[in-house]
Amino acid sequence: MTDQSHDGDLHALWQSQSRGETTISLDEIRSRARRLERIVARRNLREYVAAAIVTPVFGLTMWVGPSGTIRLGAGLIIAATVFFVYHLHTRGAAKSSPADLALRASLDFHRVQLERQRDLIRSVWSWALLPFVPGFLLLQIGLALALPARTARFIGISVVFLVLLVGLHALNRRAAARIQQRLDRLKENP
Repeated sequence: MTDQSHDGDLHALWQSQSRGETTISLDEIRSRARRLERIVARRNLREYVAAAIVTPVFGLTMWVGPSGTIRLGAGLIIAATVFFVYHLHTRGAAKSSPADLALRASLDFHRVQLERQRDLIRSVWSWALLPFVPGFLLLQIGLALALPARTARFIGISVVFLVLLVGLHALNRRAAARIQQRLDRLKENP
């Protein structure tokens, strides 16, 4: 067989294949919707547990802190935590797909839920990370003023905190991009 006829056979085989127009089944959409619901519910539960730990710890600090600056910083962290939990609950809650939806309606419902999560994660800087910065920095300033010998340590902790926030932002942007890829794949299905 010559190279030219081999290339022609490969070309014919390639053209005879289906165009990749796969349709997604109703069961597959429902399965994906349930999986998304479980992932979101677990994420939210983790965040609620963290908030349930943060609030009393910083509440105690607010109550017995050695200075007004420290107490105010702790109070701002509690306020940021309440804001975070409220935002997560109102905009990031997992919604269950109604069981009686047909294929198109199920697909649309799932797409809307993915878009909600993508948008929530894309905006994580403004509602989940940035609100903690003033309280944390004020707390560190208060600690540095109360314990001047440890100022370098508090500066280091603040830098690590800010780098951690930037890293969390980057991870969330990457997660939002993955959700967008899923949305793009759903658009390819009729």
